[in-house]
Amino acid sequence: MHPVSSEVHPWNAEDGLPFEDGTVDGCYASHLLEHLSREDARRLLSECRRALRSGAIIRLAVPDLEVIAREYLHVLGRAQTGDPAAVKQYEWITLELLDQLVRMESGGEMGRYLRNQASHNTDYVTGRIGSEATPYFRQDVQNQDESHEPHHHSWSHSSGHRLQLTVTALQERIVTGVCSLLLGRRGRSAVQQGLFRTSGECHRWMYDQFSLKQLLEQCGFSDVRRCTAFESMMDRFDSYHLDVVNGEVRKPDSLFMEAVKP
Repeated sequence: MHPVSSEVHPWNAEDGLPFEDGTVDGCYASHLLEHLSREDARRLLSECRRALRSGAIIRLAVPDLEVIAREYLHVLGRAQTGDPAAVKQYEWITLELLDQLVRMESGGEMGRYLRNQASHNTDYVTGRIGSEATPYFRQDVQNQDESHEPHHHSWSHSSGHRLQLTVTALQERIVTGVCSLLLGRRGRSAVQQGLFRTSGECHRWMYDQFSLKQLLEQCGFSDVRRCTAFESMMDRFDSYHLDVVNGEVRKPDSLFMEAVKP
């Protein structure tokens, strides 16, 4: 993906950070760490510590494994009693817990649920993932009112982005075509799944406040603390509208934690 603003520069975190030691005033990452392996996450946080000045803050937002797991058990218990609302909620919370860890295609079962079933469970899904659910509900309304018209995505890509996607798709077709000739259908499928699993969409790990605190401390940070979307040790953090937009938490399923570089 390419950033919307020209002031935001894309960078591959696997290449380290392009800053001199001790020159950065703050680091922020939202729903990034879970897409890295544990070792890559440790490497990235060590890079952040290197680049940060002494006393600077790092702020992380990740899906909260503890809260998701507790919600899953709570909904499961109610569903087992026959509570109809809980039965509907159970389908979603199971996907929220597992789907992005195991999916083999873009969007996975969660995407199918959002497109086809979420409108029957609107309040719960919106409460879990916030404004990210809104486009799916709007799409459902459009499909009912304008079913004769083709669907158009609500976002656009630059021509450069389209070209990049086209080249990548062509490369994948060539690779999978060769594998199909050499290894047959199963080989082709295995390569396609492997390419997807390393595309960055899947979760590689999950964190709760205990494990994320451990990780930050292992990478040399101190004063690790959990916070809400509305509070931060960073000066004027709320002015950036990163975790809160128009008074609402952008990703309510998040665990927010901050730490200090000594």
